[in-house]
Amino acid sequence: MRQLLTSLVFSGKVVTTEAKAKALKREIDRLISRSKNLSLVTRRKALALFTKKSAAQKFIDQIVPQFSRRIGGYVRVVKLSYRRGDRAPQARVEFVEEIKSKVGEVKKVTEVKKAKAKPKKVGKSKSVGGVVKRVTKNAKTAKAK
Repeated sequence: MRQLLTSLVFSGKVVTTEAKAKALKREIDRLISRSKNLSLVTRRKALALFTKKSAAQKFIDQIVPQFSRRIGGYVRVVKLSYRRGDRAPQARVEFVEEIKSKVGEVKKVTEVKKAKAKPKKVGKSKSVGGVVKRVTKNAKTAKAK
C-alpha cells in the first residue's frame, strides 16, 4: 500500500485492482484530511508512510496546500475493464484536481534530462578478426583515395 501511495503522489494516477483502489482511496483521503494543519506530527507521519522522501515532500508542499479548501473527496476511483491474465477487475485511482507543480521544479527536471542525454556517435564500429575497430568518415575517404 505504501508503494501505491508513493506512485500516486509522483504520477497523479495509478492503475490497480478494485479492492486495492478502494483501500488506497480511503488511505489517501484520511492522510490529506489529517495533514491540512501541517504540524510536525503530520509531517512525520507523511515521511513514515511514503517510501521515498521526495514523495513526502511533494505531498506536503504541493498536494496538501492545493486541497486545503476542499472538504473531502480528493481522489476518484474509475472502474476499468478486467485484467487479461486473471480477469481481476481493474480501477484507476486519480486526484480530482490536476496537481500543479512548482515552476522551479519543472526547470530542474528539464535540466536533468538534458544532462542525461547521450552524446551522438561519430562513426560505426567494425569487427575484423575478432578485434573491434572504430571507423570514422575520414578513414573511409582516406581508404578510397
